[in-house]
Amino acid sequence: MATPRSLYERIFQVLLFEGLAISIFAPVLSWVVDKPLGDATALTVAISITAMLWGLAFNSFFGVLISCASSGVQKWQRVIHALGFETGLVLVAVPLSAWWLQMTLVQALLMDLGLLLVFLPYTFCFYWAYDMLRQRLVKARPRPNASEPRKPSVNSRSSQYTPARAVKTSGS
Repeated sequence: MATPRSLYERIFQVLLFEGLAISIFAPVLSWVVDKPLGDATALTVAISITAMLWGLAFNSFFGVLISCASSGVQKWQRVIHALGFETGLVLVAVPLSAWWLQMTLVQALLMDLGLLLVFLPYTFCFYWAYDMLRQRLVKARPRPNASEPRKPSVNSRSSQYTPARAVKTSGS
């Protein structure tokens, strides 16, 4: 069975995903729509905040489905994950982009579809690589085995005043 992800790990995962996305896609967006980098970065950050909230909820739901269905995440499940996530995000990002960049909804949709063609492989590759790296790290982490008795440490005495060995007395 797959090791469940904690809330802290999910937050880390989403922040890492969005941080990389902003650094990659803000300059690309600025170039594609011929807008200043500041405007493109501000829009990218706004969409990123939306995506983080959506991603936290969606990834938690998706993680529950995966943990119930199998012991690991298959590639086809990551394709479904990427498509589902991006579809939900498009429903919010297109109107926001149209308003922010002062363009029509059709122009914003076309721009978003173009970015989606680049972002879908990014989403798939990021989560697949994250899963692979996480799987290796979880396997490498030593786990205490409850069935083995705990070995006493070198300094485990009942009291700090109890001698480590019996002391011979001269009168016996």
